[in-house]
Amino acid sequence: MQQPSLLDIKISHSPAAFATFLREQGDIFWWERGKFWVITSHEYAKQILTSTDFTCDRTPFFISRMPNLDLGLIQDFFGVVGKMMVMSDAPLHTARRRICYDGFTTQTLANLHPLIEKTIDRQLSQCLQKGHIELVEDLAKMIPSTILADFFHIPEEERSTFYEWSNNMTQFFGGASQYRNEDGIEVNHSARSLRDYFVTLVEKRRAKPESDFLSILIKNQQAFGLTDDEIISQAIMMLVAGQVTTTDQLCNNLYTLMTAPHALETLQAGDVDMETALDELNRLDPAVTFIFRVTKNDTFIGHQPVRAGDVIFISTHAVNRDSRVFDQPDDCVLARPNNKQLSYGFGSHYCIGAKLARLEMQNCFTQLLKRLPGLHLLAQDPPKRKHHSLAFSGFERLPLGFHKP
Repeated sequence: MQQPSLLDIKISHSPAAFATFLREQGDIFWWERGKFWVITSHEYAKQILTSTDFTCDRTPFFISRMPNLDLGLIQDFFGVVGKMMVMSDAPLHTARRRICYDGFTTQTLANLHPLIEKTIDRQLSQCLQKGHIELVEDLAKMIPSTILADFFHIPEEERSTFYEWSNNMTQFFGGASQYRNEDGIEVNHSARSLRDYFVTLVEKRRAKPESDFLSILIKNQQAFGLTDDEIISQAIMMLVAGQVTTTDQLCNNLYTLMTAPHALETLQAGDVDMETALDELNRLDPAVTFIFRVTKNDTFIGHQPVRAGDVIFISTHAVNRDSRVFDQPDDCVLARPNNKQLSYGFGSHYCIGAKLARLEMQNCFTQLLKRLPGLHLLAQDPPKRKHHSLAFSGFERLPLGFHKP
């Protein structure tokens, strides 16, 4: 009997049950169907994410998964993705990351506060008029897409197209595609469209700088010796990674809050601060369900020898529930101290947009609980989960009811 795919198991299990299934296989185990190692140990995950024995360049792995796809059809996709910091090791990664730092200063994020609050207020006002809320479309998609579009000063009428291009990139990058030629044509078109848009935008910002993120990259470009193609790839990475994953994490967190015993009441009572609570919700149901690396040379993970070229999948669900690190790992403890969850990664590749994502979610949850009293799931219209791929998880639909004022 053929071993099931991990994606099939993930789809058929709750996050808690999926984490339990993986942890029961061991701290590190070989998944024959996928031809990769799976890591469930928090300690091993940190080792891999900080070791030079493992590379972030997953291009050979991607190619190995595409035997039926004409690689000539996705050259623009590889051209864009191959220069992203998330696919780079030091020293290239260091320069590609540091050029972005000025876009995430305390002052820059503070300047985004009014826009975040205005966006959430507008969306919730519309929901109050309708008398119901479908979290994905009414709020979770709108917040990051609006904020990131403003981050780059992208006109409002062009933003829906940007979301479509970004979503195509995320699904393909995360392994949701069947990797047929038609899939390659679609994602290559999205990559080329994003690149061409930013090529033109770079010319405009270089001639007339603004206060947007791209102008910051251009300002720092010479200091870090990066080409236009490299700064465009970092811009596209921010757009692609920041939109879909924040949308998914917001939905995952809200669902956990609604279903974990007493969690909603605890947060509403003000017994725990929002940032601490969100860290715990992130821990239990991360939107990025696997972080993967490729082994550069023969080495060991714990006592397990691994060979050069071996692919390593780190399960965030499992490592975030490692009982050696977290007391009561399967319980939602909103006031959990010293939360060491790895949902945003670890080490030099820790998510550069994590502060922005947290800011968006803190504002969103604060206003949701304040303005929509009696928030609850609808028995007659249950939520529907979305599994982009093995690497990403969110919700297709998350309808909620509330007490109308």
